[in-house]
Amino acid sequence: MSASISALSRMATLLFVVPLLLGACGRTSRETVLSADPLKVVAVTQSTLDINVSEYRKYTRYDLYVDGEKLSDGGFAALLQDPDALKDPVVHSDVVVLDESSILLASHNDTGARCWATRLSASGGEVHLQKIMKSSIDCAPDPAPPGWSAFYDEGSNLLLVRHTPFHVHPISGYWYVLLIQGDVVAVYQKDREQERLVVRLVRMSSQQTLAEQILPMDTYAEPDLMNASAQLRQQWLMDNFVVATAPAASLQLRADNRLETISPETWAEYKEIDRLNREEDARDQAAAAARERAFYESTPPGLPTQP
Repeated sequence: MSASISALSRMATLLFVVPLLLGACGRTSRETVLSADPLKVVAVTQSTLDINVSEYRKYTRYDLYVDGEKLSDGGFAALLQDPDALKDPVVHSDVVVLDESSILLASHNDTGARCWATRLSASGGEVHLQKIMKSSIDCAPDPAPPGWSAFYDEGSNLLLVRHTPFHVHPISGYWYVLLIQGDVVAVYQKDREQERLVVRLVRMSSQQTLAEQILPMDTYAEPDLMNASAQLRQQWLMDNFVVATAPAASLQLRADNRLETISPETWAEYKEIDRLNREEDARDQAAAAARERAFYESTPPGLPTQP
């Protein structure tokens, strides 16, 4: 009996001590990234020790201050002129300092259902907000060359944001940015429906296509560009294409390109996987539609009809 009591006592002590140890392993640091009266932006980084891998996991959010007071969710919603920002707490997750008095800001509510990309600036003793986009998907910036940021709107179209002088260039379609020279941007996308990979030169000011190269997906492997840095994306372009943006734009596949190719057997496997995925997506959509239809049909008249 005494041995059991002793074991329980040790376990209780351990359960009490472990949270204290874990709490002691957490650290919070603050750094002012912009101070332009009356606007101040502070990066708050929380570091927590992951005991499974003995490494610190870092998470950074940003606090906004106006006239020395922390900007509330209500204050942000007022600047944004969007009542949706009042429905849930707002987290400011990404900041790009544009110049000595303005930032590019990505914010989302704590459920992730809504997000905003904005430009905040201080001038004349006031804080000004310019809304770039609102989405229900993601408002975090995508890799882009120095001096630029890339976003994707609700319709998955590319928005290229030049930092100085500030300007937003919309580009139709979901593209990865590879290179920007003057008014010309090199972009890449996977065209799933037409089974091709596309590299294109586009004039930003007019969205005019200047040059294009098509890579059939039954011949070329899809490059891993989704999580690649801006530098790696540009290197991939230069390793595989001869690019000219002036005086005349041109885009040619290099004879010594390093593009990976695939065999007919591998392509057949990809096609089968894609077919199965599409069938599963169709089943999931049909099941969701059936559940929603059943809910509405079973809801008595006069009651809320929110599934």
